[in-house]
Parts: sequence; C-alpha cells; structure tokens
Amino acid sequence: MSLVVAVRTAFYIILRFLTKIVFKIFYRDYGVFHPENFPPDDGTPILFIAAPHGNFLMDAITIFVTCPRYVYFLSARSNFDYPIFGTLMTFIGCIPVTRPFDVKRVDGDGLVRVIEDGKVVTGKDLGNILKVHDTLYVEFEEPDHEMLKEASGIVEEIINVDKVRIKEPGMRWTPKGKRKGQLKRLVEYGSFVIRVDRESTIKNLEQFLPKYVTKSIDRLSTSPGILNSSVFDGQPHDVVIHSSNQEATEYTPLIPESSSSSRRSSQHFLVVPDIPTTYSYTRMPPHSEVYSAVHSHFSKSNCIAIFPEGTSHDNEHMLSLKYGCAVMSLGYLASNEPDTSGNPRRLKLVPCGLNFFDRHSFRSRVFVEVGPTIEIDNELLEMYRTGDESKRKASQQLLEAIRTSLTEITINAPDSETLLFFKTASKLYRENLLPQKLSFSDKMVLLRKIAKKYSSTTPLTEEVKRLKWDTTTYAHKLRRHHLSLPHLSVTPMSLFLYLPLYVFLIVITIPGLIIFCPIGLIAQYVGKKQGENTMLYDENSLAVTRWPGRYVIATWKMMTGIALFLIFDLIYSILTIHFIQRFGLYDFGEHVFLFGSFIFFFFWTSVAYGTMLLWEGMRWVGKRTWVCLWSLAKPNKRKSFISQKEELTTRVWKWVESNN
Repeated sequence: MSLVVAVRTAFYIILRFLTKIVFKIFYRDYGVFHPENFPPDDGTPILFIAAPHGNFLMDAITIFVTCPRYVYFLSARSNFDYPIFGTLMTFIGCIPVTRPFDVKRVDGDGLVRVIEDGKVVTGKDLGNILKVHDTLYVEFEEPDHEMLKEASGIVEEIINVDKVRIKEPGMRWTPKGKRKGQLKRLVEYGSFVIRVDRESTIKNLEQFLPKYVTKSIDRLSTSPGILNSSVFDGQPHDVVIHSSNQEATEYTPLIPESSSSSRRSSQHFLVVPDIPTTYSYTRMPPHSEVYSAVHSHFSKSNCIAIFPEGTSHDNEHMLSLKYGCAVMSLGYLASNEPDTSGNPRRLKLVPCGLNFFDRHSFRSRVFVEVGPTIEIDNELLEMYRTGDESKRKASQQLLEAIRTSLTEITINAPDSETLLFFKTASKLYRENLLPQKLSFSDKMVLLRKIAKKYSSTTPLTEEVKRLKWDTTTYAHKLRRHHLSLPHLSVTPMSLFLYLPLYVFLIVITIPGLIIFCPIGLIAQYVGKKQGENTMLYDENSLAVTRWPGRYVIATWKMMTGIALFLIFDLIYSILTIHFIQRFGLYDFGEHVFLFGSFIFFFFWTSVAYGTMLLWEGMRWVGKRTWVCLWSLAKPNKRKSFISQKEELTTRVWKWVESNN
C-alpha cells in the first residue's frame, strides 16, 4: 500500500467516525437492516446501488456511515465546487459526473430562428455546428428591458446544414433573470394547477383549499398526487381547477406577469417567437470518461456507490432508473482483459434501500436495508458483447433486475395520500391484534407487505377504495386533533403521572434551551429558506418532483447547525475560562489551554447533547400530557375515535390476510 493510499484510508476512517457522531446527533435512530448481505471483503469489487434518492448529501452520508467498506461515490461535478465539502470529496476519491447543466456554454455565431412551434431551429451553418443531444439555448429581451427570457431544447436530429429538429416538447421557456416579486410559476399538483411565488407558496394551498385538506397535508413531505377534494375559489390567479390530467408534469414554464391570466388554464408551453436571436449551446462530454474511471476502480477491487435515479427528488416512490449502472457493470465484465491483479474480472451488485422518515426533520429516523447480491449471468454478458439491439436488451434486463431488487427493500407509493394509507393501515394492523411489540425491521416488513398488497390489487376494487378512503379520513381526523393512533391508548388517568413529569422536565431543560436554542432556530430558518429557493429556482425551471425543496432542507439544517455549534461552543468555552479566572475559582496556571480544550470538546458538547435529549423527552411527555387533557375535555370524541379504530382494525386485518 502506497503512502498516499494509506493516508487517504486513515483520513476516510477518521472522517467516517466524526460523521457518525454528527449523524447520531441529527437522527434519533439509524441503522442497517440485513447487514449480513454486505459481501465479505474477498477482493471482489462491489457496486452499491442506492435508492430512492431524496437528498443529494444526506443519502451519500447515510451510505458513508453505514457501509463497512471504503466506498467511492459518483457525484455531480457541481458538488465539487463547494468549499470544504468539495475538497473532502476530492480527497476521499469521489468520481465527478458531468450533467448537462454542469457544462460550460459555447456562444454560437450569427442568429437563429425558432419555427414550427418550437420544434425546429434554423440558422446559417447551424447543422454543422451542433450535434445530436446538444442542448440549444436562445434568448429574448422583454420590451421593458427588465428581464431576459430564455428558451432551451435538446437537439434530436440534424435536418440539414442550416436546420435542426428539437426533441419533444420542443423549445421551452426558462427564466433567465429574477425580477423581484414578479416571478410566478404554475405548478401542476395532481388535478390542480397552483400558481406560486416566493412569498406565498404554502399560503396558496392553505388559503384556497378546504381546511380539512390542507391540515392533513404534511407541507414538507407532500409529493405530486391527487387531493381528495373539490376546490371552489374566487381567485383563479392563484388556484385553478385543472383538467382530468392526473399526472404532475416534470417541469412548468415561466409565467410572465402580463400574460398569466391568459395562461392559467393551459397546460402547454408558451410558443417561442419566430424572430432572429442569438444562441448558445452545451455539449455533454462522452460517458466513456466516467465509465473508464469506474472500471479503473473495479479493476483495483474498489467499491463504488451510485444513485441510479440520477437526481434527488421528493416523490414517495423511486423514479425511473438510468442506464448508467447497468452499462458500467456489463461493460466492465464484458471485457476480456484481467483486472490489475491478473485475475478474471468479477463484480457484485448490492442494492441498498434508503428508508427515511421525515427526512427533512431534526431527530428523525433513517435506515438502510441491504438486499441480496445481484449476480450477472453469462447470458447477459454474451448479449452485451454482441452489441446493437442485443446490447440494449441486456442493459434493459439488468436494469429491470436492479429495479425489482430495490422495490423489494423500499416503500413505494404513487402519492402522499396512498403512503398515509400504508402507514395508518400498518399501525391499525398491529395495534390490537399483535400481542408482541414488533421491532422496527418487522414494522418495515409489515409496511411493505401492505404496500405490495395494495399495488397488486389492479384495478382497485370498491372495497379497497372505500377502505383507503375511510382509513385516510380517520388519519386526517386524528391529525386535526393533534393525535396519532398510539395516543388513543393513553388513558386520562395517566395525567397524574405525565403532568408532574412534564413540569419537572421543563424546569431542568429550560437553562440548556436558553443557551442553545438560537442554533436550532437559525438552522431551521436557513433550511426553510434554502428549500424555498430551491423550489423556485431549480436549474431555470420548477421541478414539481422537488416541490417544496425538501431534498435540501436536512442538508442545510445539519451544515448550519454544525457551524453554529462550533461558534457557540468556542464562545461559551472562552467565557467559561474567563469566568473561572475572574472569580478565582480555579488556578489553571500553565494548563489553561488543556482545560480550555476539555471544556470545548467535552463539557459544552455534553451539555448540548444532554439538553437535546431532555428536550426530546420533554416533547414526548408533553404530547401525552396534552392527550390526557384532551381526553378529559372530550370523552365522547375519544370513545368515537376508539370505536372507529376497532372497526378499521378488523377491516384492515381481513383485507391484508385475504387471498384476493
């Protein structure tokens, strides 16, 4: 082992140890299900395939702290530009992947025109300059000169030397500038079209939709789906009933202030004007560069981690997988060359399911479930070596095997309402009918069993539709009263236990909260604002799958919290030393630095961690104190909820255990 490799490995181990500490603080609970599926270190390279990709940083950190092997991550090239973070990624050997918007633009010569409703672009010698798969950009200046508007599209075909065809849906608008207070977008949210801006994104939903709908929506965990309600509002500029289209579009265009009223009920893009304009373009580097780097690591028996969806998102299910993971695997094994040790090439594919619970929240849960190793048989390799159509079929078959394996170890729901049904049905199933308390892994197995049962019922029967409606409606009713299913088992008489305990926890927690609460408040504010920024300005267009920016909130909370804690820790340590010396409580002498280090690294760190645990316990006890008070104030409502729970429990049990 060379000195460079030894230093890098030692740094990796130290960094993982420190990251585990931070991870343990941010998440209340984390772990690995079926760690025995991690292959032994026998010199065989491994490709860890993780999904769903809900957070570009937290997902990677989760694999980083839970995987026992040294892992090289594939990451977007733009991530390497971040100060400190990018340096760490480079040092531990992450592999940069260039995405279309990471490529530097090239300004074209002359002018072009966009014709045929954005499907064709023509210009002198344009066909010789551009190539298929290039991204073409054209710019137009608004009459008021306050904003540049830009349209872009991917070249699908070179028609002739002066004309190219653009891939569907053609040239589409994206914002080039950010004019304060006037940038509006339409978001297709299931059967609704919601107009959003920076200041009133969530308020639009809460103001114009019925309260029983909006109160039931976890505003930071909702993915595109169907809201079970009709909307009748008097302000069509904000919320508009859409057509019967039930699928949320991936992107929506810029809605200029002047033309929003004429655009609000249309789901098609504004036509790009047929006038001469300047243009620029980007050209992706060949994928062979990334594949070559990956194959080099495989040849050295290293482990690679990849997120095959290709982008982070807020959906409750996996997106379509990209072919990269299949191509790099088959391409490596299909080669007849030996690895660097002179042995025949081998490779293991290990699926890793990322199961986050309120991924954006502090002190939430995350678990990695490791699936059985995927073996690539010789038949697929022979098909891949044949090339052409056989090569494509081999990649498709391997990608389907990967998707199936990931589906078995993740929870996939088409929308948040269905996911709520899965979770509530799982709680109902085990609430009274299971005598023993299930482990968290067993709860996950049960949750997937219910999800699989629901997904296999195609088309949905009237019985299942009614059960889903009744179950989710029941869950919404509980939420409106700030309750959950386990709370119904708390008896009113428990108030004599919880109330004194709650008062005691408040008294001993307040001093620490006063000292450290600014960290939490600022971190929460920064995470929220970064989520809003990402929601509105996501690579020149609003990605509905990332609405409302949840995929960056946890990252910014954690990074802000770390930075602020180090600052507060240093300030409090200096003040502590000064206080002790000022009042002569202890003579440090020459050991002042040693005592200062102890106070910095251990004393205030222990106080902060203890305060966090007390705050968490105080919230838990406070919730049950509220439940006891609510039960005393509304005994009839509690009896009604318990009666409904028992009725739904029986129905859920019969449905899950049925053979239909």
